Amino acid sequence: MNERRAKAAPTAPSLPKNRAVVISTTAIGTALILVMIWLLLVPMPERLDTERAFRAAKDCAPGAVATDCLHSVPAVIERTREKNGKAHAHWMYVKTAEGNTPTLYFKGGERYTFDGLAGKRIGVTYWEGSVRYVDWANARWYTAADPRGAYRLFLAWGLALGTAGLGLILIGLWWVRGYATTRLRYPWQPGVLIMGTTVLGLAGGLLPWFTHGWRAALLAYGVVGAVAVTACALTAVGLHRANARKTTDTITIASVVPDEEAVFPGIVRGDVPYGGALGGGYLIADADGLSIIPDPNYRIHPKVVPATLEPLRVRPPYRTDPKGLDVDNTCLVLECQDGDTPVYVAAARESMPLVLGALTAARQLPQP
Repeated sequence: MNERRAKAAPTAPSLPKNRAVVISTTAIGTALILVMIWLLLVPMPERLDTERAFRAAKDCAPGAVATDCLHSVPAVIERTREKNGKAHAHWMYVKTAEGNTPTLYFKGGERYTFDGLAGKRIGVTYWEGSVRYVDWANARWYTAADPRGAYRLFLAWGLALGTAGLGLILIGLWWVRGYATTRLRYPWQPGVLIMGTTVLGLAGGLLPWFTHGWRAALLAYGVVGAVAVTACALTAVGLHRANARKTTDTITIASVVPDEEAVFPGIVRGDVPYGGALGGGYLIADADGLSIIPDPNYRIHPKVVPATLEPLRVRPPYRTDPKGLDVDNTCLVLECQDGDTPVYVAAARESMPLVLGALTAARQLPQP
């Protein structure tokens, strides 16, 4: 295909730095990191202190009324209730020998079987005013008030939010130096940063639930971080070298003349009667040429793309493209020319061969 450029696509466009993107990413990223610091330094240590105190607690002396010891009381199960679904949970309604009637809630992660337990005698153990576990049939069932591992929620959220904040700040820093160096609408550098921080953020959100202790979680997070940084660096180096070897960003696409009518998302822009903002959004490609319709279910009076439209080359989307020339994040742009007027056609990568085939077929048909 001829790689001659349309006149409206300058080789070195002037791209001012987008200060709004830099300011917003830096501000939001900083806020997320501050939230992470608060989560890791305020509520998480409190939960760790509570867990250590619970693990160190001893049985209360006979007749003691202190709350910092383990106070066990005989009880009878009056009834139970179960909730199935994503949040599988159990409730146990008991009456203690002291006359109290606490309602015990057991988290969904604990797959207890409470069927037929009504009327059974159990032992409930209080600590700091709440029932922490029950004993029955040589088994111990911890309630939702179990303080062990309560730090995990704050550690997971802290690592996930902090990683997201770091990613936003890195994207903002890249935008300061890299925004004006590329005309691509979707440059690869932010994509690498997003993928790396997404993987690291997911690891930070999941590792506290699968490791024993916060130190092990942080160590595993550090290992994943080192691997993610290495992978991102190698990917960036590889992509940079591959792009440095290219002399053009033209994408080779083989044209395919449609055997039958094909309808797909597509946009045509240019200073031509058929390239306006109204009446577009979908393309019809067939052996007679290319047409524009507003909706796949509304094909009355389509705008016919004339045979005078000459395709020049296929390339990625530019930020200098006409407004609204965007199908999705993976679309390609076909630079065309109708006489001396530049025209642009955007379509998904899998649809671009049909666009080229329809335009080529229209130019080969006998003209009136």
